[in-house]
Amino acid sequence: MILTAILLAKSRLSLEDIGAYEMLLYIAYTLGFWWVSGLVQALLSVYPRLDRAAQRKLVAQSWLLFVGISGGLLLFVRLFEPQVLQLLSGQPHVQYFRLFTVFMVLHFPAYLLENLLLLQDRLREIIWYGIFTFGAQLVAVLLPVYMGYDFYWSIAGLTLSAALRHIWLLWHICREGHFEWDGQMLLNWLRIAAPLILYAVLGGFNTVFDNWLVNWHYAGDEAQFAIFRYGAQELPLTLALINAFGAAMIPQVAKNLPIALTLVKAQSLRLFHLLFPLSILLMLSGRQLFPLVFNESFLPSVKIFNIYLLILISRMLFARPILTGLQANMGVLVISIIELIINTLVSLFLVRHYGMLGIAIGTLVAYTMEKAMLCAYLYIRLGVAVQTYTDLRWFAFYSIALIGAYVITTILF
Repeated sequence: MILTAILLAKSRLSLEDIGAYEMLLYIAYTLGFWWVSGLVQALLSVYPRLDRAAQRKLVAQSWLLFVGISGGLLLFVRLFEPQVLQLLSGQPHVQYFRLFTVFMVLHFPAYLLENLLLLQDRLREIIWYGIFTFGAQLVAVLLPVYMGYDFYWSIAGLTLSAALRHIWLLWHICREGHFEWDGQMLLNWLRIAAPLILYAVLGGFNTVFDNWLVNWHYAGDEAQFAIFRYGAQELPLTLALINAFGAAMIPQVAKNLPIALTLVKAQSLRLFHLLFPLSILLMLSGRQLFPLVFNESFLPSVKIFNIYLLILISRMLFARPILTGLQANMGVLVISIIELIINTLVSLFLVRHYGMLGIAIGTLVAYTMEKAMLCAYLYIRLGVAVQTYTDLRWFAFYSIALIGAYVITTILF
């Protein structure tokens, strides 16, 4: 996705064209992130507790459920297309949207595959799947653009790549699953997933709300939307690494909490040493790198990007995967509601005075408060102190260094 964004910025596409593409990605995220995230996290928690026969039934039922939800979603957006687009983008029509809905219905179930492979310890296959996914999407989006074709063919290629990923998923389901209906198992999965879905709605609301607020404040200006989207990014690879690490820890916590806490502390320290120095380096060099990596049109994105880099500090506290693994999901849900309120109020207040920067600051404040509350809840409710899963000395050192880098760049630029 990062490389695609870079090469699109270097292509013949205008800022408005890139903004239209980012708008489609934002709409897909809005329609799918909540239920996909909640169901997958519940699956990671439920699967290790079942015997082999039940696991095979759950694998097959997971595909049926995801395809059913995706199909229902496609029907809904087709029936209420103008209303959905007006609500999300501020305009009743978005180019290529109908074809993009086909991409979505194939794309959402494919999220199952890497998680099923994780649960079955097929790590090598995850690597090959990741390489295929990256390569196919990169070629699909960029090749038509650089060959001079209409962007319609990029969306068509993206849809084809989603179809190929879905075929890979089907092959895995047929190999590892067993199609036998078990209503009680499905209900148990949905019971555990329900608060996680609500949590995902509330947690992902920050991203959705930020994008919506940009559309509202700038009256659907696609160029301004592109500037915000390119700036509203955390350190490249951060979310991939952190989300993958958190997902991998959930089954470990479900199996054995003391061992998992030790593992979280040791492995998160490795992420500290990788991600904090890279963030500091990007913070100090962003003004030079952005025009070089993208183009001069995206220079206003740098100040937004620097604020988003600070979110790394809260990301490095892994209380939520531990709470999810222990199925303490209702507390997580309540904290997410509080986070939503904080982000909404702070962003609405600051956007009037600082525009996009105010939206970014509101997101930073909300994420920081959420993680502080999760750590406190984990300690008060379950007696798990933050130092049992976090190396606090290195965490404090890197956090101060990153904040110092931000202060330096703000003073200088």
